[in-house]
Amino acid sequence: MLSASVGQDIDCATAPRTPARGLRRLLHAAAALLLAATSGVVGAQAFNENFDDITLLPGNGWFLQNNSSPVGITAWFQGTSVAGGGPFDSFNGAANAYIGANFNNTTGGSGTISNWLVAPNRTLRNGDVLTFYTRRPTTPGGGTEYPDRLEVRMSTNGASTNVGTGGSGTGDFTTLLLSINPTLTVNVYPAVWTQFTVTVSGLPAPTSGRMAFRYFVTSAGPTGTNSDYIGIDAAAYTPYVCPAFTMTPGGALAGGTFGQAYSTTLSQTGALGAPNFAITAGALPPGLTLAAGGTISGTPVATGTFNFTVTVNDASGCSGAQNYSITVVADVPGAPQNATAVAGDTQADVSWDAPASDGGDPIVNYTATCSDGVNDVGASSPVSPITVLGLTNGTPYTCTVTATNGIGTGPASAPSNSITPIGNQTITFDTQADQIYSPGGSFAIDPPAVASSGLPVVYGSTTPAVCTVSGATVSIVAAGTCTLTADQPGDAAWNPAPQVAQSLVIAQASQTLTFPPQSPATRVFELGSTFAIDPEATSAEPNAGTPIVYSSLDPAVCTVSGTTVTMVAVGTCQIAANQAGDDNYTAAAQVVSDVELVEPTDADLSIEKTADVTRARIGDTVAYSILVANAGPADATDVHVLDLPPDRLDAASVVWQCVEAIGTDCPDPDSDVGELDVVLASLPEGASVRFELLGTVIPAADPADDFTAFDNTATVALPEGSALTDPAPANNESTASVLVIPEAIFADGFETLQ
Repeated sequence: MLSASVGQDIDCATAPRTPARGLRRLLHAAAALLLAATSGVVGAQAFNENFDDITLLPGNGWFLQNNSSPVGITAWFQGTSVAGGGPFDSFNGAANAYIGANFNNTTGGSGTISNWLVAPNRTLRNGDVLTFYTRRPTTPGGGTEYPDRLEVRMSTNGASTNVGTGGSGTGDFTTLLLSINPTLTVNVYPAVWTQFTVTVSGLPAPTSGRMAFRYFVTSAGPTGTNSDYIGIDAAAYTPYVCPAFTMTPGGALAGGTFGQAYSTTLSQTGALGAPNFAITAGALPPGLTLAAGGTISGTPVATGTFNFTVTVNDASGCSGAQNYSITVVADVPGAPQNATAVAGDTQADVSWDAPASDGGDPIVNYTATCSDGVNDVGASSPVSPITVLGLTNGTPYTCTVTATNGIGTGPASAPSNSITPIGNQTITFDTQADQIYSPGGSFAIDPPAVASSGLPVVYGSTTPAVCTVSGATVSIVAAGTCTLTADQPGDAAWNPAPQVAQSLVIAQASQTLTFPPQSPATRVFELGSTFAIDPEATSAEPNAGTPIVYSSLDPAVCTVSGTTVTMVAVGTCQIAANQAGDDNYTAAAQVVSDVELVEPTDADLSIEKTADVTRARIGDTVAYSILVANAGPADATDVHVLDLPPDRLDAASVVWQCVEAIGTDCPDPDSDVGELDVVLASLPEGASVRFELLGTVIPAADPADDFTAFDNTATVALPEGSALTDPAPANNESTASVLVIPEAIFADGFETLQ
């Protein structure tokens, strides 16, 4: 730093900083600024700016703006020469012919200097060069250096002057091209005029934009730890000049073949950076492409000569062009694809898909060749499929296909699937006779099935729930429709025969019931009486196993429950036996066994007579009880009851009466005098009538017989001419005996008769 002498006009604002007594303060004085403008030589793009007079910068397209935070008392200013009290003179031209900036761009000691000097708008392209000189003051011995920093930034947004706001903003100038002393370190920013060069790169294409100098210092200001004084001089912008391009090879390129891979690489000299090749006129052969790096590659899919122009561009927008041609010739067709063979009888049908390439010439014919490894047999046709004849049945073959165009025959396809020609056969299977179900029954298939190949036929059943087959024997499982199948699986020379089926009916078997005559076949009717069916019906084996069920065909005569018959009326009791069928048996034909129910012809009459005493004295009254009953089974009518009193009873004393009637009525009158001689109008089965007869004992006709026993007999009888009979006539008479005894007086004055 230079010290100001007494009497000089010092501009402290534009002076550098120097320390004194350990304190920071402004010591530098500067004389009045002597401005001498030296405008740069500016072409269409280039410019040279020596900053002879910075007041002319805006008119020359420059833009100056101080965005420091906070803004200080200076911005960019005309350089201060040593003679004028400044720290250094310009790099060239007048001593003050440079542009400067210093710590007073901000205030205090913690500000941020962001002071922008934006160059004129230009079309920026890769390879453009910006050169300039810059320096700081020389730090005096024992002095303190306050680091400075200078950035060069770029905007690609046309003529934009958007440099953001505040100390940290950059606006459109986001691309940092150069940073001098980016970390604000001492002894980095040059203390002598030093040239820096910035070359534009990385642009995708020439772009309208601007470059800018940014004096950018943090912790800056008069009392800050950073920022002092910098100058910029001799700034020159030199646009990139496109060189002459040379492209090789030139003219006709190597020829190609239809459907075959092709590759050739173009090269050039003169491009800046990586070149970019592109077709700009004409066209490559279809199937080929030009990579940006210059390689033409691909597989031609058309024939002929193809003319085109290739232009190469570099990163700066420079280019060169060259005319080329490629001739593509036809080739034989490619191999047909997906060859498939289907075997027939001594032949094969061969199908395929067209080759991926016809070689650039139409295919006119295909040839299919089938080989067993020794012998080849072929056939040709312009279309798929081809039938190859003359093959040997039972021999494996694979087949290939070739395609032919005007150039020739191409390679064969991949082998087809392996096939074995084989003959076709049929089966004759005639109608089978119906059968009748029998448990465990079986029958032979008749007539048998016959295969046209002469190979043995295999039988089966599609209805195993009805019938099964073993060999040629059919086993009966159940009644129903039995479907038999005949198959011949073939062998190496014969295809399996189409299955043939025959159906037959296995009819239900019949059941036969036997119902013998009932024993006895005639029964005396008795209402409500029951009897068991005997003998029962039987079912011939085999049968369904269902129960035999009995019923009455005339329930007005008899009813049946289980095996018990109940009599209802006189008549023929027809007992029916039935047996239901099932899936395998029909219901048995009903059978009937008869029992004749007839009116009863027997009426078992009985009479029982008893006396109230067995011994009596003359003059005693003897009481007789006479019980008349009918044990049936027939009901009796007009039953005659007779009791003739004996001579020992006084006839004048004899009286009788009906004392009880069960199941019938007492005769009318119920009592009478003299002998008991009465007819009972009705005496049904089980009915009874009780009579009582009284009489007085009298002496015998012969006194010698006074004390003898006498009998009294009562009888019961059916009327004469009755249709009924009494099966037990022995009980139709009953006698009661009474012993007559003399009087006897006992000591106690009582007598006892026994």
